[in-house]
Amino acid sequence: MRRVGAWRRAGAIALLALLVGPALPDAAGGRVLAHAQLVTSSPAPGSTLPEPPTEIRLVFSEPLETQFTSLDLVTDDGTAVLERGGLIDPADPFALVATPPELEPGVYTVRWRTLSAADGHTAEGFLAFGVGDVSGEEIGAGGEAAHEAADPSAVIGRWLTYIGLLLALGLAVFHRVVVRDGAMPRLLTRGLAAALLISGVATLGAAAVSGLESGDVGGYLVDSRNGALQLGRAAVAVIGGVGLALVPLRWAGTLAGGTGIVGIVLLVLAGHASGIPGPAAIASQLVHVSGAAVWIGGIVGLVAVTRRPSLVSVRPLPSMRTLVPRFSALALVSIGLVVLTGVHSAYVQTGVLLDLETEYGHTLLMKSGFAIGALALGALNFLDGGRMMTWLDSMRSRLTIELMLATTVLVMTAALASTPPVDEPLGVAIEPIPDAFGVTAPGMTMDVVPGRPGLNRVIVTTTDALAASTLELGLDRRDDGTTTRVPLLLEGGGTGHGAGADHGADTTHGSASGTATWTADALVLPAGSQWDASVRIVSSSSGAELARQRFAFGLSDAAIDSGRVTTLVDPVSLIGVALLLGGALGVGLGLGGASLPRCEPAASRVALLVGGATATALGTIIGAARLVA
Repeated sequence: MRRVGAWRRAGAIALLALLVGPALPDAAGGRVLAHAQLVTSSPAPGSTLPEPPTEIRLVFSEPLETQFTSLDLVTDDGTAVLERGGLIDPADPFALVATPPELEPGVYTVRWRTLSAADGHTAEGFLAFGVGDVSGEEIGAGGEAAHEAADPSAVIGRWLTYIGLLLALGLAVFHRVVVRDGAMPRLLTRGLAAALLISGVATLGAAAVSGLESGDVGGYLVDSRNGALQLGRAAVAVIGGVGLALVPLRWAGTLAGGTGIVGIVLLVLAGHASGIPGPAAIASQLVHVSGAAVWIGGIVGLVAVTRRPSLVSVRPLPSMRTLVPRFSALALVSIGLVVLTGVHSAYVQTGVLLDLETEYGHTLLMKSGFAIGALALGALNFLDGGRMMTWLDSMRSRLTIELMLATTVLVMTAALASTPPVDEPLGVAIEPIPDAFGVTAPGMTMDVVPGRPGLNRVIVTTTDALAASTLELGLDRRDDGTTTRVPLLLEGGGTGHGAGADHGADTTHGSASGTATWTADALVLPAGSQWDASVRIVSSSSGAELARQRFAFGLSDAAIDSGRVTTLVDPVSLIGVALLLGGALGVGLGLGGASLPRCEPAASRVALLVGGATATALGTIIGAARLVA
């Protein structure tokens, strides 16, 4: 029977490896766009200027590190006009600005390199523009160099930085709430110490690799935000690991839990959530990772109970019928928080719940699939309640496979951290204004990217029936009476903003699906300005207006604050309400002494009070952020 069980587990491991392998970044030779993506620029890519520019301004999707962000300006024959120039605009951490020398007529290429202050990823790319009497065919548009996706070894290295921190917090909670055996046993503290030391070393290794990509390891660790966070996280893990090996056992649980919490905070601050304005995204991700730590740490603890009880206690342990209902209380609450915060994080980072057309969406789907599999086995164990039913080779095997699936979820999480959430920077969708008959142009949308005061790009989507038409964007500024008229350029035609051939391929795909994309670059929208925008369809021969669609919007000091597209059902607001109401209910039930179904009363009280307070606080933060927005 043992041999059969071993073969089952070996087969499950092999199956997981087969499934996970193709999902890891670069496993199939893929490349993904860089994290700090170029949003817009002045001069616009592919543009021709009658006079030399007095400023070159590049606006990116994430804030930039000053020391590791610069641009070169070269002529058509490769002669350098400006090398490693440019500074971050003090008023806009997303913008790189350079003052070029007086330029002669000709074609010029801007080559830029960046280090994102949000997630620490490097990127580089180029764009071209002309000065004087230069044809568009001579210029081209330029492009964004792809950010090399992490290979499987890099993803596993990142996973190692996670696992020690999550186990430190999760097993500390498990031992305190489920085992309740006083001090942690020496075997457990040694195991956690080793895991934290491995986590610290892996974090230093990842930081060194990022430093090499930036060109200055020492400078990256000391002078960049992300490098300092990685260095701090490594120090916390190493100090926690050494401390667990030295402190008296009665303090080990507190030290392990504290190390895990501090390390997770530093981990979240160096991730995608830090690139989103406001505290809500970071708070949500912090709850998400902490909840996952409690869930995964509990599974590890139960596996240890079934295989080597001395790892979690030096005394005889209660039966599984006692331990499982205790852990089930923690699991129900932590999984609920993990699911809600996971949906929230995915939506605020991508603008949709799941985008299957992106690498991030594919990986997120696989992560969700493995998580659902783990939760399904967890549900069986919850219903079992520690009675050790023999279905699927008993609870011991179910717990082992659940742990394998949960471990795979962490591998997918490490892969997501190396993948940009979106292939194109997100903008602000503007509500169309109906005409006198209450009609809007069918299939026409307008987005302003990035939707902040300063340099912006307007993207208009129409039906592909207009692909052969001429479109013009009219911007009437209501607060000062000025008017601007700019052509809208069809993407993929060699004159629009984008990555040359890559964008051409995208446009072909868009036309096949019935849409065409038009852009207007380098539009300056000041803070406090109010705009009437009109997309005009004009005759190519006479220039007469054939039709138009109006939009209107206004900007505050931070972003577009009026004219946004609104929906009746806002997923973020719904999640905030669910967290707030569910958290308040949990606190009330906990204070009233209620028990969760099939769970021990004492563990239920702890889970309801702590989880409810956490959910209430997070729901309040999300709700406040939505009101401010």
